[in-house]
Amino acid sequence: MNRRTLQVLISVILMASFLWVAHFSKNAEAIPTLARKYKTTCMTCHATYPRLTALGEALRLNGFKMPEGDEMYIKEEVVSQGAEAYKRVFPQAVWPSNIPGPPPISLRVIGDVEVDTGDEASTRDNKTKIEFPHEVEVLSMGAIGDNMSFHLELEFEHPGEEVEGVTGEYEGPKEIGLAAWLMWEDILGENFFNIRGGNIGANEIALPNTRDHSRITKEHYFYRDKITKGLAGPGLEVNGFGRNWRYAGGFVKPQDEFGDGSSYVQGALKFGGLGFDGSGGTTEEGGLKTPPTGYWRDDSILFGGFFYKGDDDIDRYGFDARWNFKDLSLAAGYAVEDNDAPGLDQDVLFAEAEYFLFPWLQPFLRYESLTDDRPNEDQAKILVGAAILARANVKLNVEARFFTDNEPRETAGQNKDIDDRLFVRLDYAF
Repeated sequence: MNRRTLQVLISVILMASFLWVAHFSKNAEAIPTLARKYKTTCMTCHATYPRLTALGEALRLNGFKMPEGDEMYIKEEVVSQGAEAYKRVFPQAVWPSNIPGPPPISLRVIGDVEVDTGDEASTRDNKTKIEFPHEVEVLSMGAIGDNMSFHLELEFEHPGEEVEGVTGEYEGPKEIGLAAWLMWEDILGENFFNIRGGNIGANEIALPNTRDHSRITKEHYFYRDKITKGLAGPGLEVNGFGRNWRYAGGFVKPQDEFGDGSSYVQGALKFGGLGFDGSGGTTEEGGLKTPPTGYWRDDSILFGGFFYKGDDDIDRYGFDARWNFKDLSLAAGYAVEDNDAPGLDQDVLFAEAEYFLFPWLQPFLRYESLTDDRPNEDQAKILVGAAILARANVKLNVEARFFTDNEPRETAGQNKDIDDRLFVRLDYAF
């Protein structure tokens, strides 16, 4: 048995082991923060998490509260921070509020197996890499009274490693990451004007219908890695939403002490399906009484766009669209980085298809390309795989990445497929 066959066999055994553990771990049914709050399955708000359903998106925009009557759905007791009567005597009393009863904390653990399927000319000594855990996230989110909400994420990530002789494989040690924000909502009523402060960062300054924190794949999007990278600084944002629209605009301070900061605007329009404000739907599909099948369905068309103005003479803009019909979701997007320095512009595009073959099995296919004005930097790749839910909060990803164009490798005298990979990811939250 040669080395390549042995590596593939080991990977298959590991994948089968992950499936076996996920299938027989009955205690893994523990549910994260908001599922505990409402005593409902994670799949009420997530379609193959972390991708949100239409109801989950409405809850997120609404400050982690159920639209149209949050009180009737809450199953966990909250701790009162003042009587309702205080509202009538304000400002002679502190405005009443409440905080969650049990600590609103969830954990997410991610483990990866990566197999180098590229050309034998690769100089990597170890073609199979196992990282468990690759990443551990401590998450906290929730509502503070009627019109405030918060989000906190503490992330511990596996250190990067240097692979000798392969250009660009050194990631360096990853530090502990912390991001948090606080939002004051409904300042003008009806969700038209909200203010959010904290780490707003690249999760929002991107194509609005395909946020990085909502992707179901292990593999990042090109536009996240190449164009919106490094935008996780603190900032201040105003946002709002209605039945068919939502907007956001803000200011981000650079992560270092220099620079005046950057500004951005973005927006989205939605036709059909459940509204951004939770209106227009029924409990038959997308609500708390969702049946076992169909919770992900939201027949609709979404259009989004953004513009970013940096203080480093870099502008970024892009737009995307997503069409959901029954069990099928199709999306495409395009983004540009316009640099005042000549020869440094970039643009990326992607097209993807996702399909719910079963409630627990979602195959996907994605194509992406990067065009760079610098010589020998263009890239294009295909991602194919499936997201598998062994439980509502236990997910397995099996996906393969193939490069159809890889100029940085070819310029170095290597084959374009030297970065081809097979990934297996175990992801569970509790």
